[in-house]
Amino acid sequence: MQNKHLKLLLRCLLALPLILLVDYCGLLTHLHELDFERHFHYPLQDDQAAATSGVGEYSYLRLPAFTSEVQVGQEPPRLTLLIKSAVRNVRRREAIRRTWGYEGRFSDVHLRRVFVLGSAGESEKDVAWESREHGDILQANFVDAYFNNTLKTMLGMRWATEQFNRSDFYLFVDDDYYVSAKNVLRFLGRGRQSHQPDMLFAGHVFQTSPLRHKFSKWYVSLAEYPFDRWPPYITAGAFMLSRQALLRLYATSVHTPLFRFDDVYLGIVALKAGIPLQHCEDFRFYRPKYKGPDSYSAVIASHEFADSAEMERVWNECRSANYA
Repeated sequence: MQNKHLKLLLRCLLALPLILLVDYCGLLTHLHELDFERHFHYPLQDDQAAATSGVGEYSYLRLPAFTSEVQVGQEPPRLTLLIKSAVRNVRRREAIRRTWGYEGRFSDVHLRRVFVLGSAGESEKDVAWESREHGDILQANFVDAYFNNTLKTMLGMRWATEQFNRSDFYLFVDDDYYVSAKNVLRFLGRGRQSHQPDMLFAGHVFQTSPLRHKFSKWYVSLAEYPFDRWPPYITAGAFMLSRQALLRLYATSVHTPLFRFDDVYLGIVALKAGIPLQHCEDFRFYRPKYKGPDSYSAVIASHEFADSAEMERVWNECRSANYA
């Protein structure tokens, strides 16, 4: 009898790591997910979504106040670039000002450039100088962390809606992107007459499922999001909004609890607002291999250009070939 109990104990001990591994990988969690098509609703509950959203006190758009704002000019731009940056990324901002963010790039098209930043303690003096020098820093008092990107995006959207809603289009883009302003304008339609719909929300569209394995940076519990897939969403690294889409998206977001993934959050808001998503392959989430300017002739925006010197080199080569 003692040997029997010992064997049972050993089997349990051997099975325990497997059970823990299955749980850690989220395999059992998938069995408890709700069908998106049949059950999706958001917020989950008024208090629950706010408590688990990862953005705490800023739920329902109780956003922090701006500590540094850009000057608003008189001429309505064709395109406004709202660039999510971090205080420490000075070199990236300098490179962008010299390349795809240069406001005087075209003689016949007015561009406007704005960098959206959080706070970073001791570096604030440098940012204040940068803001005075260039007049393109929009900053608010919140911790500039990865899971606060939703705050950063919505701060830019609030500013664009409330203080700068005269632009025809708005390109929201991260500071580690290559952008061809020429291809952006070609996509929109040159001049005041656009061939794009009035309610434009465009970029690289994804349809994916929440990651349930607990070792992932993007792990999502059932309490936070119980459904088996996300709504269609556009990667927040680079997306285009028309003025009408911006206004409707922001108006809907005011009544929608924030979610810690900015692209998923905007997908949820767009679904609630009835705004269709337009997929465009030339908004590249995965960086295409650069084989000279011809290989980037159609690229509108590409991720994975954290090296500002490399981005500037590629952009200058593409501009020389008349692609940027």
